[in-house]
Amino acid sequence: MNTVAKQSKRKLLLIDDASNNIELLFDMLSDDYEIFFATEGHKGIALAKSKQPDLILLDIVMPVLDGFAVCQQLKTAPETAQIPVIFLTAESSVETIIKGFSMGVVDYVTKPFNAAELNARVQTQIRLQIQQQALQQQNQELQALNQQLQQEITHRQQVEIALQDADQKISVLSSREAKRWKLEAFVGHSPCFLELIEQIRRLQKFDKTSVLILGESGTGKELVARAIHYGSLRMQGPFITVNCSAIPTELADSAFFGHIKGAFTGAQATHKGYFEAADGGTLFLDELGDMPLMMQTKLLRVLEDRKVIRVGSTTEKSVDVRVIAATNSHLEQRIQDKSFRQDLYHRLTGYTIHLPPLRKRREDITLLVEHFLQLLAEEMSLVQGFISTDALQTLKQYSFPGNIRELRNIIEHALISSNGQPIQAQHLHLIQPNEVLPKVEASSEPPVTAVVSEQPMNIHNSPTMENEQKIIQYLQEFSQINNIECQQLLNINHHQASYLLKKMNKAQQLIRKGERRWAFYCLA
Repeated sequence: MNTVAKQSKRKLLLIDDASNNIELLFDMLSDDYEIFFATEGHKGIALAKSKQPDLILLDIVMPVLDGFAVCQQLKTAPETAQIPVIFLTAESSVETIIKGFSMGVVDYVTKPFNAAELNARVQTQIRLQIQQQALQQQNQELQALNQQLQQEITHRQQVEIALQDADQKISVLSSREAKRWKLEAFVGHSPCFLELIEQIRRLQKFDKTSVLILGESGTGKELVARAIHYGSLRMQGPFITVNCSAIPTELADSAFFGHIKGAFTGAQATHKGYFEAADGGTLFLDELGDMPLMMQTKLLRVLEDRKVIRVGSTTEKSVDVRVIAATNSHLEQRIQDKSFRQDLYHRLTGYTIHLPPLRKRREDITLLVEHFLQLLAEEMSLVQGFISTDALQTLKQYSFPGNIRELRNIIEHALISSNGQPIQAQHLHLIQPNEVLPKVEASSEPPVTAVVSEQPMNIHNSPTMENEQKIIQYLQEFSQINNIECQQLLNINHHQASYLLKKMNKAQQLIRKGERRWAFYCLA
């Protein structure tokens, strides 16, 4: 007995006008299959449509409708077109067989019937149909699965697009900062500058190493710290800057570690500290040398345990923070006089970077000047300015006690003073030789004399007085100033005056009142 039949009896339809043939076929097949029969072509077609058999055994020679006509109608009807048909025939001529196959017959059995041959041919077609149905089922399942996967892909794409949109909206400032603070923002080609770039690239690969940046004021310590952060795996995390010299001692614990609501008078809400705010990113400790001793001890513990406890709480919170510190003071001397902890120094100096002062990379001055001319022209909505050979030579001979920050301020001042004309030496605001300069490290280089322009000292044309100071003195006398008055005071154009007033307003030196053309500024 057929193993397929044991599992599920398949239906056979017998169409033959000879009742003795039907009885014989019934005897041969009824044990394994469910049998239906018809002795006339029209009834066989109707029965095929209603019973939907798995296989039809069809006699060729019949009255009214012969087997060819019945087969043709079965194959043209949608309900029966896919049901396989085996011809029953006493003829074995090639023409008859070819004609049957051309009409869609799958096989034929010759009369008189041989039981073994009949069963073999029927079982073959049933197996083929079972396999075909299984393949169709698998195909349907695969199509359904494919459709489901496509829907999931579409959904994920939509979610990803939404997340990207959200991320772009949330981190516009971060993206701008990343572009600004990567290595592309550095300018220079001197040997010491190229060595600095190589050190930054190395540190970008190791995002857990603590870094100590040493250098004079204005050498770009924060710029280096941001470049290390935004070029590392932590670039998507926060970059938190802390000026250690600006935090009152009594608020240091709360500032660094946070506090819970009610921890002390005035703690009206729970507050995250700098370490929690920088979790997953970088904490930049500027002016490290000015950190109080008590705070140094607590900072050391956090760096060792990587855990913080908010003021008023007993629960520890783990933090993943890279610490980059910077100072312009000599920490070794402070360690000797016991004002800075040696163990904290070693904890922070996983790697130390020494930033060269600008006077030690004079070959970079020309590139830096061009960089600031372009950058400031964009910020001030000006056509990029030009600098004369004499003015550039003057800058190359200057000592730059304020380093790169001072050079930027000099170019900004010169752009405003030159009023769109090429920058000349008299437009450069350099420190007078008799002014007090910040101490600089000892150097084997010969001393460089500051070059200044010789002009009368008065409020209207003195290059030794910042334009901001001119505006402040004007306001002390007249109480308010607008764009036109600023242009007349400084002999500059509308865009330059607007830039300068907005800058002072942003720095909270001035207060803006009124709108558009009626806007004016007062002292803050």
